Amino acid sequence: MVDGLRAVGRGLRSVQTAGYAYIWANLAFVVLSLPLVTLPAAWSALVRVAYQAQTHPAEADLALFWGAFRANLLRALPWGLLNALFAVINFGNLAAYADAPGIGAALLRGVWILAGLIWLGALLYTWPLFYEMAEPSISGAVRNALIMVLRNSGYTLTLIFAIAVLALISTALIAAWALLTWGAIAAIATAAVLDRLAQAQSA
Repeated sequence: MVDGLRAVGRGLRSVQTAGYAYIWANLAFVVLSLPLVTLPAAWSALVRVAYQAQTHPAEADLALFWGAFRANLLRALPWGLLNALFAVINFGNLAAYADAPGIGAALLRGVWILAGLIWLGALLYTWPLFYEMAEPSISGAVRNALIMVLRNSGYTLTLIFAIAVLALISTALIAAWALLTWGAIAAIATAAVLDRLAQAQSA
């Protein structure tokens, strides 16, 4: 839990240090997410800015966002569609059985909640891992993200909880979503992945 909170802190400090890069990238992400079909590539581009801000800060800018967006426009789409399909099925099942009585229904709800948490963790980790790969591939990044979630379950839950708190605060402030929140989430996810990789290398 402590390590997870430290990663959250590192991510937020990155936003503070490279604020303008995050703000412009966040605005671009919001605009490009409106058509939905471009949302996956927009998220990959936002994470690219966050990754660069934490590894090579001088290179993190809006031009980097657009370059990543164009490069990932087609390859990010299947990833986005599969994630959307999973979310609809999993949370649809959870909603349908929310009030169902019995131990069987309770067990199913537990399975779907667990699957949803694993899915959220994989969403956070996939693109930072993609940018860390010597030969990047979406399938490889997703596989590594799932492994990272399963090996760092408490750490991942801490991140999800912190991001949920950030989302609640941002919803109260409203404008924060348009200006900074998505970038902050990308920064936290990136800091978390870099932290886990550094720990694995030092072990």
